[in-house]
Amino acid sequence: MCGIVGLLVPDGLGDESSARGLIARMRDRLVHRGPDDAGTWLDGAGGLAFGFRRLSIIDLSPAGHQPMLSADGRYAIMMNGEVYNFGEIRAEIDAARGPHPWRGHCDTEVLVEAIALWGVEAAIRRVNGMFALAIWDRRDRVLSLARDRIGKKPLYYGWAGHSFVFGSELKALWPHPQFDFRVSGEALAGFLQLGYVPGEQTIFASIAKLPGGRLLQMDQQALARRQAPAPRAYWDLREVALAGLEAQAAGHPAAEEELEEVVQDAVARRMTADVPVGAFLSGGIDSSLVTAMMVATSSGPVHSFAIGFDVGEWNEAPHALAVAQHLRTNHVESYLSRAEILAVVPELAGICDEPFADDSMIPTTLLCRLARRSVTVALSGDGGDELFAGYQRYAAVDSWLDRRAALPAPFRSLASGLVNHLARPAAGRWSSPRLERRLHLLGNLLEAGDAEQLNEMLVSQSLDPGTLLTAPGAFDHPLAAKAYRLGRSAPVDRMTFMDTATYLVDDILAKVDRASMSTSLEVRCPLLDYRVIELSWRFPAAAKCRNGKGKRPLRALLYRRVPRAIVDRPKMGFGAPVEVWLRQELRGWAEALMSHEALAEHGLLDVCACRRLWENFAHHGRGYDRVIWNLLMFQAWHASMKAMGRGQMALAA
Repeated sequence: MCGIVGLLVPDGLGDESSARGLIARMRDRLVHRGPDDAGTWLDGAGGLAFGFRRLSIIDLSPAGHQPMLSADGRYAIMMNGEVYNFGEIRAEIDAARGPHPWRGHCDTEVLVEAIALWGVEAAIRRVNGMFALAIWDRRDRVLSLARDRIGKKPLYYGWAGHSFVFGSELKALWPHPQFDFRVSGEALAGFLQLGYVPGEQTIFASIAKLPGGRLLQMDQQALARRQAPAPRAYWDLREVALAGLEAQAAGHPAAEEELEEVVQDAVARRMTADVPVGAFLSGGIDSSLVTAMMVATSSGPVHSFAIGFDVGEWNEAPHALAVAQHLRTNHVESYLSRAEILAVVPELAGICDEPFADDSMIPTTLLCRLARRSVTVALSGDGGDELFAGYQRYAAVDSWLDRRAALPAPFRSLASGLVNHLARPAAGRWSSPRLERRLHLLGNLLEAGDAEQLNEMLVSQSLDPGTLLTAPGAFDHPLAAKAYRLGRSAPVDRMTFMDTATYLVDDILAKVDRASMSTSLEVRCPLLDYRVIELSWRFPAAAKCRNGKGKRPLRALLYRRVPRAIVDRPKMGFGAPVEVWLRQELRGWAEALMSHEALAEHGLLDVCACRRLWENFAHHGRGYDRVIWNLLMFQAWHASMKAMGRGQMALAA
């Protein structure tokens, strides 16, 4: 796991010494992603500069140094990530052109030689892995950027003056003297609604995220026009989902035995490393299954890690311990102390480098730090909830839609209109935006909202973010885009598709990447092997979620390895009791960020509206609204930018 950064300018680099110094400063903003080695590479005439930080996982020798050139000298490559099937690709290369004089056993070397043999897209299509990579074709002067199928590893790109810049994190781009720090109002509104910046946007109007499964190729003509071409898909989640639904309709649903074989292979591949490997273990279905399969695969004891809280309803540590004892792992658990909580929260904004408000970032960061004391790689169960319908709201919405259909249409319409009419006055009387959101949800539930619309409201943390912003205008809900609509299929399928394309990528995976890489830990997710993703869509919705219980295929595999009584319990989210902490340990920190002065400093938020939210919770005890944490995380992010001399924020026109 590593960090990459680069820039491409028209008409050559000019002063290569200055360019080398700039790319080194950009590169070293990513030292936490790669503390083991650093490299730069320039093509002065081509206008290209690469910077790389390495976390050594496979082939710890200098043969794994990057940026790396192909043997024929045509291609330069940087890769953040892992290719899990590099052995098969290497054998295919040898079979195609005869034995190759390999320099080492690094997966990046295999990939760059595959590109030299088959071309960029054909080589990437062969890869089973997680990656964000940059490839420079020295002959044709074409820069290719690519991201793994689901979007496990991040990759940002955009413009800083006339330079096309890209990197693993936004902070790596900031040293460029022409970086544009103007904030996107649409991205800020989306963040306030969801707790993360959704889709291809970033908080900065000048920078975008490369979506998963996409390839962007910048040639000299596009560079001269200062216009990045649209990324094209080499793998598409919608096509995968529709193909799975068609297979079901044709009488070819997936079987548990098929899933077991693929998941076991995915786990085994992700245990390949030249450094110690362990597992995150919460005691839930997904992490317990991954850990159990690691135990079955490993020739030695498996290291597992868990953390706990002293707030009972949030504490999963006893469940993790029960699974660990059954599987006989070398288990390490740590209960979070007040000091650890207070120490990590102010660090979150700097770790994430754009506003991010999933409160599970707190335990995830501390879990990664715990694991890093013993291992360099950890496997997690991420993806199981989205792929196999594990969230309780899936079953709830599915059940409600069935019940609503049995109600007479006139009654539904009348009741819906009444509830929506009363929502704002009732919420105003009690000073509760959360009450308004719930009443509007009830109104939609009664009327004609489809599965996607109901899912939108359930995951939204603000109904109308425009009321919290100084910028005028209404903002469309980011999840209302057609790209997140699967079409005619079961409600559960449509909701899991939406969450896989949005929440999984932009929240869960972003969180795990930032938390793990902040402490130089690589996290691998067997359930997000693209073969598992594709196979999940061949399971009918009823086979995934039935009688209020989701993840039935994964449960079946786990019950073969762990007694049902140990793991069969109500789902617990891996979050944090921030509502409790904001009244106690974090009260002073929050009061400072939500003061009149702090809220007014950047001019982006409506001070009165934000203060009203905070005072109703903190001073009048009228209930906690999750948008408060979103505002705190934005305020903390702005404070961290100010501390680095980047405090002058403004909305892009």
